[in-house]
Amino acid sequence: MSSEGSSEFAHARPYKGLNANTAPESAAPRRLSLVFVRGIIWSLIGMIYAPLFIGLLSLARGAELGSVSYVLAAALAGGAGAILYGARELALISTGVGAVSGLGLLILAPAQASLTNTVVIAALLAAVVGVTLSFPRRCTRHVPGKLVAGVVTGAFVGAVLAIAEPWHAHAFSTFAALAFLTSANGILYAGSVRGWIQLSRRIGMESHPCELIEGVTMAILGAIAAGSVWMVVSPLLGLEAAGFWQLASLTMHDEIPSAFLGGLLGGGLAGMLLELFRFPWVHDV
Repeated sequence: MSSEGSSEFAHARPYKGLNANTAPESAAPRRLSLVFVRGIIWSLIGMIYAPLFIGLLSLARGAELGSVSYVLAAALAGGAGAILYGARELALISTGVGAVSGLGLLILAPAQASLTNTVVIAALLAAVVGVTLSFPRRCTRHVPGKLVAGVVTGAFVGAVLAIAEPWHAHAFSTFAALAFLTSANGILYAGSVRGWIQLSRRIGMESHPCELIEGVTMAILGAIAAGSVWMVVSPLLGLEAAGFWQLASLTMHDEIPSAFLGGLLGGGLAGMLLELFRFPWVHDV
């Protein structure tokens, strides 16, 4: 293992919060500005999480998975969101590769642009880029732990939603479900991610070559980006799809506005609470 793993979170910038010596009159405005910034950042994360969750939930329900749909969709969305938020350069580049390849396939070869083809092609292209290019090693090695943290916390909040809904008079609205999921998942993830990274290091998940981790990470994110593009664009292009793919896409379109609002509100609330209670920035690890 490379030298960055020799100490816990080597080279990570510790979260110091406000300086204890800061004058009271200047501390309050700075505190409020930090809360505001964290709220904005996590609102954006919630808006990315929302359509991903809705798309996955539509697919799971189309496959008739019943109450497991909430758990599966929240776990996958939580894991994908964790990688997207925590992988930095990998996330930006792989998302761009997936979105461009997915959109290109839909425009240039719509007859072959099924969801499966779109996802597989984007994943392969992103994996090639991940193996070819080099990224920060510490950030890359911590991705497996962040992925596990996102999947576990996502599955937990999804299970809470699945258990609670039958006891409710009506099915939860998309807005309420996303507001709960983004806020609860975000807080649980930020509070537990360091422990999951430590565990991933102990069991050897970080011992794999960085190129392999980068390739797999970028393949996952590229596939997610391409699949998201397909789910959003295919109904607009009037593409016909076999099975429940097209129905899931149309369902996602109907619920996107309320999902965005719920994700924005829940994410912003989570971000402000994380700052108020001085949780460390996830980018510090």
